[in-house]
Amino acid sequence: MQEDGKFIKGAIIITIANIIVKILGAVYRIPLRGILGKEGMGLFMAVYPLYSMMLSVSTAGVPLAVSKLVSEKVALKNYAGARQVFRVSLILMLASGLLFTGVLMLAAPYYSANILKVSRTLFPLLAIAPSIAFYGVKSAFRGFFQGQQRMEPSALASILEQLVRVGTIFLLSSILVKQSLELGAAGAAFGAVTGAAAGLILLIIFYYRQKPEYNREISLSDQNVLFPTKTVIKQIFTLALPITIGSIVVPIVNMVDSTLILPRLQAGGFSENAALGMLGNFSGAAMALVGVPGILTIGLGTSLLPAVAKAYAQKQHAFIKKVSSLAIRVGQIIALPSAIGLFVLAEPISIFLFDISVARSLSLAAFAVIFITLNQITTPVLQGVGKTYLPVTHMLFGLLAKVGINYILTPIPSINILAPAAGTIVAFAIASFLNLRAIKKIVGSGFSILDTFVKPTLNSILMGICVYFIYPLFSKMGGALFSGTLAVGFAVFAAIGVGLVVYGFATTATGTITRSEIELIPGVGPKIGKILFRLKLLK
Repeated sequence: MQEDGKFIKGAIIITIANIIVKILGAVYRIPLRGILGKEGMGLFMAVYPLYSMMLSVSTAGVPLAVSKLVSEKVALKNYAGARQVFRVSLILMLASGLLFTGVLMLAAPYYSANILKVSRTLFPLLAIAPSIAFYGVKSAFRGFFQGQQRMEPSALASILEQLVRVGTIFLLSSILVKQSLELGAAGAAFGAVTGAAAGLILLIIFYYRQKPEYNREISLSDQNVLFPTKTVIKQIFTLALPITIGSIVVPIVNMVDSTLILPRLQAGGFSENAALGMLGNFSGAAMALVGVPGILTIGLGTSLLPAVAKAYAQKQHAFIKKVSSLAIRVGQIIALPSAIGLFVLAEPISIFLFDISVARSLSLAAFAVIFITLNQITTPVLQGVGKTYLPVTHMLFGLLAKVGINYILTPIPSINILAPAAGTIVAFAIASFLNLRAIKKIVGSGFSILDTFVKPTLNSILMGICVYFIYPLFSKMGGALFSGTLAVGFAVFAAIGVGLVVYGFATTATGTITRSEIELIPGVGPKIGKILFRLKLLK
């Protein structure tokens, strides 16, 4: 129970931080779209996939690899070995961060002119490149803290990073857009640099504050073992390489979109400006909304890897089965209603936050939430038990399918931007189901199909039906109380509120989640469980 609670606590800390970060990340795009317009937003979003891929290649696998190695050594009370892993990774990440920053800056002119075929993306690419070096160093600190299952430093650093980033985006984009659209987009892109630098500074402060306490743990332990530096580097690379490849899946998917969408839309007869507008609607608006539910589930994945790795090192296979089953089920309990809700309310949400042109791609892309979440949670389970190459292999199959869908269907005028939305769904569906099959073989059949998938699906459909019929009533009320987008916003939030209540009652009434699981929530869990049990809403 203590380990369960520690895992849930870590997941909640990361989740709360991600709620704040993702809300800021989603909200800033609304006024930014007003500053830059559809075309400027298209320029801003067009550079992110290549940057994200370069960032992931240089950093993504390291925090997870370091987290896994540190958690295993901490489990064995080898605190000196854990710090050795951190120090070696710090040097590696500084070197790789500087290397990939340089590569991106050198490749930017060719990529913007010959791959994206939009030369105006050059300045945004150059502006965002230096952030990779800061993120490289930051990733080593994150892995060290998360390996100890200390999620607070990473959580607070992420919040500070996003606050500084968003502030920079608004300040520079509003000033530079007066000079040109591409400079405005470059100003927005530079926010990644200032944000990463701020987050890194905070993590360094946390590290030096913790250092005396960690030194005491080293001095008290008789299990400290140091290895040759070459051995540590090999351990990091052995884990980081497949994890990195797996972690760049989403950036690669986004890069496939930006690389193929613009030229394939133009091949279908759309002008450059029209193609940029469609990409801005899809990547900058629809997919931003699709990513919002992930703020509630990414904490599960982040906490899952060190928890599973530690249990695997201690041969606690029953715990691995239990915690992975719980994480997958909680993920679907969140993802399924989110997908149905975005689908049912696609048009009013688009009108309220952006404009109605976003609704078309959002209504289909909404269902990607289900499979992105499933992949997000199943991947760290496989990584934690040492099967780091499996998620990579599975996603490659999905990515191939997406490339085919994008290439063939995007130029068709009647389909156009719906093709990448469909491709994203197919890609993550293939990968996540292959992950599930592998987990069942390796860990065992630890989850119930009925409780994990069937019940949340039925509960979500019930919620969707209620929202569909009640939204028009709230729309009339909103029209009487407010005008314009405020009326739409009132109706959207009211309908979401009703949907949450309906879904909550359905979830507890059907036993989709139990009292013992709610009681795992630190602090308030036992009280909530007791109240719901007395109301006969929990078993």
